[in-house]
Amino acid sequence: MKELTSKEDLEALSRDAGIITFHPQRAFEAETEVDVISSLKLADDSGLSLTPRGGGTSIPSQSVGRGIVLVQKMQGFALVEGVASCGPALVKGKLNEALGDLGLWMPVDPSSYSSCTVGGMAANNSAGIRTPKYGTTIDHVEWLRVILPGGDAMRLEPGSLEEAANGSDPRVRKVCELILQNHKEILAERPRVSKNSSGFRLERAIEGDRLHLEKLFVGSEGTLGVFTEVGFATRRKPGWRVLFVVETTLEGLGDAVSAFRSTSPTAIELLDRSVFRRMGKEEMLSKYAKSDSNYLLFTEYDGEGSPDAKIEEVAGSKVSGYEPLVITDPAAISEAWEVRNETLKLGLQVRSGGKVLVPGVEDLVVPGERLPDLVRLLQTEFDRRGLEYISYGHAGDANLHARPLLDPTDSSGRRTLDNLMDECFEAVWRMGGSMTGEHGDGMLRAPYVGRQYPKTYWIMKEIKSLFDPKGVLNPGVKLV
Repeated sequence: MKELTSKEDLEALSRDAGIITFHPQRAFEAETEVDVISSLKLADDSGLSLTPRGGGTSIPSQSVGRGIVLVQKMQGFALVEGVASCGPALVKGKLNEALGDLGLWMPVDPSSYSSCTVGGMAANNSAGIRTPKYGTTIDHVEWLRVILPGGDAMRLEPGSLEEAANGSDPRVRKVCELILQNHKEILAERPRVSKNSSGFRLERAIEGDRLHLEKLFVGSEGTLGVFTEVGFATRRKPGWRVLFVVETTLEGLGDAVSAFRSTSPTAIELLDRSVFRRMGKEEMLSKYAKSDSNYLLFTEYDGEGSPDAKIEEVAGSKVSGYEPLVITDPAAISEAWEVRNETLKLGLQVRSGGKVLVPGVEDLVVPGERLPDLVRLLQTEFDRRGLEYISYGHAGDANLHARPLLDPTDSSGRRTLDNLMDECFEAVWRMGGSMTGEHGDGMLRAPYVGRQYPKTYWIMKEIKSLFDPKGVLNPGVKLV
C-alpha cells in the first residue's frame, strides 16, 4: 500500500469539484483489495476517518476528508455472461471503449464520463443524459464487492428476502426488519421523480420477495463500505441514433419538452447559450441555432432496424412546430453531445472578481409535469437576489443544473447560498421532488437530508450504525 506524502499530493487531495476543502492527515493508493482492507484496519486502529476517492469529480464534496483519503487504483475489467466486472477506479470512458469493441454498452454516461470512475458512479448513483429511457446507475448494478470498516468483505447481490431475514448476519437481519416494518412510510416519503441521489435508496432494497443490498449501497457515497468491484449489466448498442435540435426560451421550455416527451425519446437536454457567449465560444453552437434565443434542446432517439419510422413519427408530432434540425450522421451526433458536455467546463471558467458559478441548487429535480414550476422558481429566487446564473441540464427528467455567480469564500456569499438552498429545497420538496437527482448529498447537502426524509431519516442513521458503528467512513457526508 503506497502512502502519498508530498505536499503537492496532499494539496491535490484536499479538494474535488466542490467548494469544500479539507487537508487529509494521510493518503494512500489502493492497488489491491488487500490495500483497502489494510487502510480500513489502519483507520480503525488509529481513530482516523477514511474517505474513499475515485476521479475526484464530486460536486457536493464527497471525496475530501480530514483523516485518511484512500485513492482507488484498481482498474480491472472482465465480461462474464453479459456482466461487466469492473475495478472501482476504471474510468467510465474506458469501460465504454472496452464494451464498444464487443458491440455492447452500459448506457449511463455522466457528462464527466472521460474522468469519473465506475466506483464513484456506483457510490453516487450517477445518471446522465439517457435516464428517460435507460434509468440511472442503480438500475444497472448487478452486484457489488464491498469492504466494511474493520476489514470484512461482502458480496452484495439479489437474494431471497426470507433467507436474509432469517440468516446468520445480524446486520442483514436488522436491515430487513427496519425496511419491512417501515415500508409504508418509506414508500410514502420517496420523491416522485425518475432519478434521485439523496439519502439511502431504502425503497429499492426490497422488491417483491427479493432483498437487494447492492441497491441499498448504491448511492451511499462511501458511508457504508468501500467498493472493490462493481458488476454492471450490459446490453447491445443500439443500431441507430437520431438527434433533433430546437431553440427555446425558459418560459417555453415546458411546452417544448412536453412535445418531445410524448414521442418516447432517449434523452432531452437543455443547453444555455449564455455560457458559450460569455466565454467567446458561441461559434461552437452556430450549426445548431437559427436565431438568438438563449436555449437549445437536444433530443435523441435510438433503436434497431431503420430510424425512418421514428423520424416520420416525430416530424408529424407537435415537435414540427419548433422547426427542428435533424441529425442522423453518427459522428455529427457524437460531436453535438461533446458540445453539450462543454457547458459545465466553460461555466467553471466564468469569473467575476472572487465570484464563481457555485453548486448548491445545481441538481434540483421535480416530477416531469412540474418542470415549468421549477424554471419559475429558479428565475424568481435568482432574480430577487440580483444574481447572475446559468441553467442547463436534463430537461427530460425535469432535472436542472442551475448555478449562481457567488463568492463561496465570502461570508455574505455563503449566507446567500445557504438561504438560496433553504428556500429552493423547501419549494422542490413541496412539488414532490428531490434536492439532488444525480450529484448526491455530499457534505454540501448532508444537513438537509433529514428534512427531505423527516419520517425515515432515522432508518438511514440506524443502517449507517449497523455497517459503520464507529463512524469511520466519510463522516459528514450524506448523514450528519
